[in-house]
Amino acid sequence: MNNQLSVATVVSMDRLQSLAKEFKARFELSSGLIHERLAGKEFIFNHDGKDNYPFAGWSEACDGELRDIIPVEEQATVASTDSSCILLGESFEGAVYAVRAAVTFSCAGLVRGYFRVGPTVVYLSEKGAYGLPTELEPFELRVALTDHQIAERIVRNSVEKRLVFALVATPEVSIVMADGSLKHPFDLYPVDQGSDEGACLVGFSKSSSLVASSRLTGTVTKAPGPAYCASREGLIQTVVAKFSRDGLVFRLDVARPVEQLGRVLGLVLSNDGFSVGYPESLRVAHHLSVFSRSEDTALKAYLARRYLLKQLPAFGLRRMTLGGLSNSG
Repeated sequence: MNNQLSVATVVSMDRLQSLAKEFKARFELSSGLIHERLAGKEFIFNHDGKDNYPFAGWSEACDGELRDIIPVEEQATVASTDSSCILLGESFEGAVYAVRAAVTFSCAGLVRGYFRVGPTVVYLSEKGAYGLPTELEPFELRVALTDHQIAERIVRNSVEKRLVFALVATPEVSIVMADGSLKHPFDLYPVDQGSDEGACLVGFSKSSSLVASSRLTGTVTKAPGPAYCASREGLIQTVVAKFSRDGLVFRLDVARPVEQLGRVLGLVLSNDGFSVGYPESLRVAHHLSVFSRSEDTALKAYLARRYLLKQLPAFGLRRMTLGGLSNSG
């Protein structure tokens, strides 16, 4: 690389060479430790940054206690919520997003109904957040303004929290399921997790390092039927579970005391439908909340007319700076 760039003629390489030796020394120092911990281990190679886990789970034994999920033959309404947020555009002061949420209701193994909220237009700038159902904390707004993906997540969480509040307090609803972990820093739902009153809140995670790397996954995968292993106890119980014989394994966070865990999972199993082990209510809520290309175009046309926007020609910054030979993005 030094010869290719011909930098030695214009830059003193002594300091850079010293830094390179430091990196090499650190790797050599840690290489032995890595070898001790990694040599001969089962391994999953990542593809395109997607979450993966082994088909048959990890073969190494684990200390988790496997428990069957026994259906609770009792009709109960399960309300599942999901949301979607897209970036519509930017001004020199802030950015405009569109957010939509959906709630589906299942009972006795079938999805019985749904409703959608939105699309709603949200504007984030240093002067404030406009269009959200709940106020953002100052640090949330600062973080949202630094990255569009983070902003989309914060907008979604604001909408979902408001929906969860309403659903948990609805007498006809027994269980509320949200897409994602209840313990993620940006996904904390401020409900009374230790209370036995109101609907039980369950976080259902498709992507989780707990599922990918935990040996509990292998234990649950090999179970002959619906089963779970408890991973972490506390105000929110975290389990690794599957809901059908050949179903995938997911992480669940259950806001109920541990003695009620089996009953909650049994009610979910009896009152929702499952495809590859994933709740049909959450699947339908996802499809109802996502934006199509035509909706994206229609929302942009609405913004342009409603607010008399002056559209500027633009170019893709990443493509322009990195060119067409980049290996990613």
